[in-house]
Amino acid sequence: MGAPGDWALGWLLVWGVAVGFLWLPRRYSSWVVRIAGTSFVRAGLLTLAVHLVGALLFISATFLIDDLLVTDSPTWPAAVLFVLAGMVYSPFVGMGLHVRNLDPVGDIRLALKEAGATLGQERAVAWTGGLLAFFGMTAIFLATLALFG
Repeated sequence: MGAPGDWALGWLLVWGVAVGFLWLPRRYSSWVVRIAGTSFVRAGLLTLAVHLVGALLFISATFLIDDLLVTDSPTWPAAVLFVLAGMVYSPFVGMGLHVRNLDPVGDIRLALKEAGATLGQERAVAWTGGLLAFFGMTAIFLATLALFG
């Protein structure tokens, strides 16, 4: 992977963790609690849907960038478009990857609790999002390798 790929991957990791840690949990949690009501099943399914749709859109954008730009043009425009596509999805990945006080899902559960979530909703969202965050991190790495590797 060359400089554009390294730059793109580094930026997505920093952006995803920073926005997923500092900004997204409070906004996402209040949205999930408002939509799901008191159902932990709906909260888990909403989290599953958001992650899967985000991953599918990110992967689709990666394939479009690969088809349109990588073969015929310099790699910097492809890297910029890749980062823009990833800036939407990577915070959801970053939200599930926190480790503070050795509690990997504590941050999102705290934000959910403050938004009025039940204990079941906290668990459903945190564990669904946490497991899908590892899938998302893999998708980001593999997409970077596919474009710039």
